[in-house]
Amino acid sequence: MVFVGSVVATLAAVSGGATSAARVPDEGAVTVQAVTGLDRIPVTGVVTGVTSCAAGPVLATLTTGGDGTVTSSFPDGCYQVEVTAVPSGCQLASDAYAQVTVAPDVTPVAEFWFRCA
Repeated sequence: MVFVGSVVATLAAVSGGATSAARVPDEGAVTVQAVTGLDRIPVTGVVTGVTSCAAGPVLATLTTGGDGTVTSSFPDGCYQVEVTAVPSGCQLASDAYAQVTVAPDVTPVAEFWFRCA
């Protein structure tokens, strides 16, 4: 089954996140999640760039793994996550950008939907 529609971003609190390392004060994390279909099948190999909401250079390039997610630590603040590369056989079915706010002990999720063959 193919998902047709658009989800911009879901800001969800994820306890513990994918990383279990100790957090630096005033630092949190961002999780990127890529899925396809109504069953939310993970999409591997989605590349995203993370910038500050105030614009500027790409601070990190993150690629989703086998579970369709990737998590990385960032200082507290506002960030823009943009899909920059889509795996072969897939196309983006949601907005290419998601804005998230990082805070201690809260891991916002930038969720992107795809249509994959």
